[in-house]
Amino acid sequence: MKSERTPLIRRPWFAFLSSMRFAVSLLSILGIASIIGTVLPQNMPMTQYIVKFGPFWTEIFRTIGLFDVYASGWFVLIMIFLVLSTALCLWRNIPPFLKDMRSFRLKTGEKSLSAMRHSSLLPAALTPETAARYLTAQGFQTRQARREDGSVLVAAKKGAMNRWGYIFAHLALIVICIGGLIDSNLFLKIGTLTGRIVPDTGSQFANQFKPESKMGPGNISFRGNVNITEGQTADVVFLNADNGMLVQDLPFSVKLNRFHLEYYDTGMPKNFASDLTITDKASGKSFDQTIRVNHPLNINGITIYQASFADGGSDVRFKAWDLAGYSSRYADLNAVSMSTFPLNLGSGKEYRLEIDQFTATNIEDMSAPPAERSWGEAINDVRAVRHAKKFSNLGPSVIYRLRDGAGQAVEFKNYMLPVEQEGDYYYITGTRTDVKKPYRWLRIPIDKAGKIDTFMALRQSVADASLRREIVAAAAAESPEAIRKPFTRAVENTLALFARGGYLALNDFMNGNIPEAEREKTRDYFYQILYGSLNSLLEETIRRNKLPEWPQDEARNRFLLAAMDAYTGLTEYPAPVLLQLDGFKEVRSSGLQMTKSPGAALVYLGSVLLVLGTFFMFYIREKRAWLLFSDGRIRFAMSSGRNERDLEKEFPQHVERLAQLAQDLDHESQPRR
Repeated sequence: MKSERTPLIRRPWFAFLSSMRFAVSLLSILGIASIIGTVLPQNMPMTQYIVKFGPFWTEIFRTIGLFDVYASGWFVLIMIFLVLSTALCLWRNIPPFLKDMRSFRLKTGEKSLSAMRHSSLLPAALTPETAARYLTAQGFQTRQARREDGSVLVAAKKGAMNRWGYIFAHLALIVICIGGLIDSNLFLKIGTLTGRIVPDTGSQFANQFKPESKMGPGNISFRGNVNITEGQTADVVFLNADNGMLVQDLPFSVKLNRFHLEYYDTGMPKNFASDLTITDKASGKSFDQTIRVNHPLNINGITIYQASFADGGSDVRFKAWDLAGYSSRYADLNAVSMSTFPLNLGSGKEYRLEIDQFTATNIEDMSAPPAERSWGEAINDVRAVRHAKKFSNLGPSVIYRLRDGAGQAVEFKNYMLPVEQEGDYYYITGTRTDVKKPYRWLRIPIDKAGKIDTFMALRQSVADASLRREIVAAAAAESPEAIRKPFTRAVENTLALFARGGYLALNDFMNGNIPEAEREKTRDYFYQILYGSLNSLLEETIRRNKLPEWPQDEARNRFLLAAMDAYTGLTEYPAPVLLQLDGFKEVRSSGLQMTKSPGAALVYLGSVLLVLGTFFMFYIREKRAWLLFSDGRIRFAMSSGRNERDLEKEFPQHVERLAQLAQDLDHESQPRR
């Protein structure tokens, strides 16, 4: 005999794939992945991830696709299995659901009815026709059946549409997942696996990409980004694909006419928008449109979003101060941000100047640094301790890196405008050798003209040994002859130490030559000598350089103290040149995200189905009722698919009303006297 084949829905693999346990497991994984995709910024430049997580974890996260969760292979695969599982579940359950919705369950017997939780006997005077009319009036659909034993069953039901809630909810999940799959990188990954699409890993410009790395306008879905500088035009976007990039051709071109940017008082962007000119490639027609955050533009099924903004290559001017030569003169240097230039300082060493982002507005929470600090701490920060929040616009700033011939780079951040600290104004510059670390800030005091020229001239004077000797000789001439020689030697040594390394050199000298018990007293002695000598040196510097006269007052005293700190800081400055931002012509860049997502319509349809399914499941309640007329007895029973507690109140009411109908019928049947 031929063995019967096991039905498909009864096979183990079918039962496993269509089980609720499997579907819930997939949904749980998708939920966790969605949390990761929400918390962890997606599709950021890889350098930002390296700064945040380090190279080791960045490579691990990139390998498992956490930087582009929703387009990762495993996420797409889980969605495919979820669609399959839900579809198989519907295939298994829809036929019995539909059959049960149509059924009145006319084979229910006396034993089953009496075993129900809500079951009762009614007076025998009630007739099947009266019971059916009553249930119909209560909103039930009814049907009568006469059985072989002579009994009559009146079956009733309402709320059978409740089962559509389960069907709609499962269909919604399938439709939403299919919409997500269409808008994911599913087709792109299939093309990559088959070799039809090859991501590019080395090209920088769109025209350098090979044909197999370019996507035509007929691509069914994509999500790409492009940065456009004011005045420039783009007709492609760049797509992330595995470890490389793809170029997506657009059926139109986009020109950025102007970028607008507004800030809150806290420095956060308040609103940014782009004035665009859109030109259709096929017809040549153009129109102007402004897009801003949450106000995208849709063209031929492609949506353009305002995603970000950046420096677009601004013209910047620097004053280049030669720190190695202690010069009080600067050279003018013109450059463009987001560019790299060779820099020859005439010392035989070659550098590369990598100018990064220029920012025209820097609104930050500023607070005064502490009133007292040790000599070594004076060079470390701009905002050492934060007190009550005070938002200030620090003005334009620029970030640049100076890279030597060995490839070692130091990053600098310089502000153009003087920054107020403790009632005085300073030129601020920050340095760091590791992007993971914060900047070390240096404050250079400005003079009465709002410039650092006086400080630079004083720095040159401090480094001039012959001028120091003149100042020391003039000071010694006024001292008693008995102490003139030791005084001269002490002052010369103090100035020489300071000229070589600032406060740090003095500290090293004292730590190596002065007993610890006498250091505090010696430090005060050195400080008095140093301050008096530098004050005289400042006076001579002003005279020789024909700078504006500066009488002895409190402002000059504070300037001199800050200059001593700044001089110490420059002895540790990790560059032979100080580039002071002196002017700019800002050019902005707008970051646009363009998406083609036909699956969005399916997601909306799925959302509607989900709402309908939720409504049917929770607001339409299936109820069934039976009245069995047998052997002079009437058995009445009710059941509900959900919320049996509702019948606790409803069932006694129906019993009472049916009993009243039976009593009325009994009275009518009795003969009148």
